[in-house]
Amino acid sequence: MNKLFKVAVLGGGASGLLSAVELLSGDNALSGKDVVILERTDRVGKKLVATGNGQGNLSNVKISIDNYSGSQSFILSFIENFKRIKPVLYLKNLGIITEADETGRIYPVSRQANSVLDIIRQYLLSKNCNVITDFKAVGVKADSIGFNIISERGEMLTAEKVVLAVGGKAAKQFGTDGTSYALATAFGHKLTSLYPSLVQLKTEKESIKGLKGIKHNVALTLTDGEKPVKTATGDLLFTDFGVSGNVVFKVSDKVQILEDPTLNIDFVPSISEAVLVNILKRRKEQGFIPQKELLNGIVHKKLGEKIFALCGNDVIKTAKAIKCFKLKVVGTLGFDYAQTTKGGIKTDDINPETFESKLQKGLYIVGEMLDVDGECGGYNLTFAFTSGIAAAKAVKTALK
Repeated sequence: MNKLFKVAVLGGGASGLLSAVELLSGDNALSGKDVVILERTDRVGKKLVATGNGQGNLSNVKISIDNYSGSQSFILSFIENFKRIKPVLYLKNLGIITEADETGRIYPVSRQANSVLDIIRQYLLSKNCNVITDFKAVGVKADSIGFNIISERGEMLTAEKVVLAVGGKAAKQFGTDGTSYALATAFGHKLTSLYPSLVQLKTEKESIKGLKGIKHNVALTLTDGEKPVKTATGDLLFTDFGVSGNVVFKVSDKVQILEDPTLNIDFVPSISEAVLVNILKRRKEQGFIPQKELLNGIVHKKLGEKIFALCGNDVIKTAKAIKCFKLKVVGTLGFDYAQTTKGGIKTDDINPETFESKLQKGLYIVGEMLDVDGECGGYNLTFAFTSGIAAAKAVKTALK
């Protein structure tokens, strides 16, 4: 195989794959023989296939700066790129038809993430794009031609331009264990502190014993002691180690920077505490509902029995427990179970329009590798797609 390429894309995830698609498409399109994707695992797109519980939550109809953490000016620039690129329309032009659910999450109509990967792979195959798997890059070194890329086995390829799309530290089963940040820091890029994000939380267990598997729609407030930090609404799922669900994912990125993280759960956000007290008093007065089932029809039966066991016949105390059920957080399940990484390569040294390094000409850094992370709901894939496409457009212009 040819070992001299115009562009090497390191990483066959969402940002890397869309970067390669754009390199081979539209204005100034490159030939397939000039582009190579270098993937660390045995096949590309593993994490893409897992997104949205396998259904492929590709984006969201509500993309805004409020959905992302990181440098606000950098994210604003990304939002402008997003508006120009229109990644959902971009995917449609590839033949990937999507639809939005009632919450605004965008999925392929098939509700199969692997169908999205199939179409992308078929497109790249039709363009004769080079794809090399089981290639773990351990070094990228600039020279007079461009860059020498060295694998763990000692193989070396050369490319005029390099797109780093190697992901972050979350979910190492997809080949993202955090070691590849070194490819960027070797050029002087700075790495922030890293935390697991969109991850299940471990809590104290006594007050939730017996609740495993129960799901409830709640309003959730994360506090540091008594100080509110972040509020979200959505589904909460009790587990044998604590809590999970999309509402937990929404606040999980803040937990590890707090001294005394506590979850305050409102199980009936549509009913005020005063109204709830009156409902419970009336039920007690009517007398036909057994005391331990006083909350039946208001919350899940097992949850109601647990709250009764904690509060007894005290109506005021019971209403408070339903509206503010406190759970001490003792940790997270860590990077192995996280959907994304909070933190990454600092964006101060990245061109916000082109994603080119300000420290090394011809080097582009995209996707989860950067210090930008989004909420649960397709926001991180939107950033991955947009940054990959934007970088590829800039690469084509530079090579023209």
